Amino acid sequence: MELTALAVTFFVTLLIGLPIYAVMGSSVLVYFLLSGVNPITIPHRAFAGIDVFVLMAVPFFMLAGNLMNAGGTTRRLVTLAEAMVGWVRGGLAHVNVVVSMLFAGISGSAAADTAAVGSIMIKSMKERGYSTEFATSVTVSSSLIGPIIPPSIILIVYAVVAGVSVNALFLAGIVPGILLGLAQMVLIAVYAWRLGFGKGERFALKRFLLALADGLIPLGMPAIILGGIFSGFFTPTEAAAVACLYALLVGLFIYRELKLRDLPRIVLESARTTGSALIIVAIAAPLSWILTKEQVPAMVTAAIQTVSDNPVVTLLLINLMLLVLGAFMEMIAALIILVPILLPVVVGMGMDPVHFGIVVAINLTIGMITPPVGISLFIGATIGRISPERLAWANMPFLIVSILVLLIITFLPGVVMFLPDLYGR
Repeated sequence: MELTALAVTFFVTLLIGLPIYAVMGSSVLVYFLLSGVNPITIPHRAFAGIDVFVLMAVPFFMLAGNLMNAGGTTRRLVTLAEAMVGWVRGGLAHVNVVVSMLFAGISGSAAADTAAVGSIMIKSMKERGYSTEFATSVTVSSSLIGPIIPPSIILIVYAVVAGVSVNALFLAGIVPGILLGLAQMVLIAVYAWRLGFGKGERFALKRFLLALADGLIPLGMPAIILGGIFSGFFTPTEAAAVACLYALLVGLFIYRELKLRDLPRIVLESARTTGSALIIVAIAAPLSWILTKEQVPAMVTAAIQTVSDNPVVTLLLINLMLLVLGAFMEMIAALIILVPILLPVVVGMGMDPVHFGIVVAINLTIGMITPPVGISLFIGATIGRISPERLAWANMPFLIVSILVLLIITFLPGVVMFLPDLYGR
């Protein structure tokens, strides 16, 4: 009865449009009241859910990304990417994807990628003759790479929920992130040759070297983060703090585009974003306790096995479930609710939890570009001044390509586990 009341409260509050933390919180409160458990334990369990050292990396990475963006990083990465691939047909669209791959090593967020890159690239592509729909769909779709290539906020949260190594997850995300970018570039090439658009300037070695020299400083941040983590010099949380210091020094004293008067606004924006993410993590802790107490993972496992005991069918069903729920729920909330339920299922089939983490991350990130609640979709539509409905339709080819890459990553574990296994995790 209590579990049914929780489910009814969850879906009713979700349908009437309450914020996801309020949806989860009200559901938990209803369960505790009906089951006779003292509701005073809710804040204790919520605090325990965020009292994890590695979660301190989340606000630091968000602050570092905002500092680098305000300090002129995005513009320099665009210049570097244009020198690298802007000379091929469809060059500016390829530049859009490459910038997202470079920016992924700084922000770790799809929404931040869409906002930062879109503010520059959508306007530039439209001025070069690309349609609004195409320019915006390339920008939105390439933002999928942000949470996959490390550092990644969603992978940090998954590591906490699943109890796996952040280092292993960061290594596992590199190849899938690059594969997503390359797949999108192949689709762009097909568009460019069929429609005859986007012929760029000839490749100039001098221009490339100058852009590379100017872009080495922004690229130094992911090098410091990943090099420090994988060498064991510092933890992910310490790496995030070092990244903030690096971004601050670069913006204030090297590029001098970051002003002291900008810092309160940047810190406040980072705190607001961090708060919206971590309140979900906190409220999800008592909800996860309820699901475990009620043996929901065991029930889901049994339900899936009644459909089929074939691992291929099971993984397809799990992917479909994640894609659908990712389109309706906030990414971190969906991860925290679903992973404790689904992880025993996939581990029972012999799937590595690190591999599953990348599959979950890509599934839920795809939800960022799909209606009805795709945050990146709405950010891109706002920047491109296009309706979300038109953008969602124009984005369908990129969505299909992304799902094909997802299937490759799901059923070819070597693509994901190559680097973690190579470095011994």
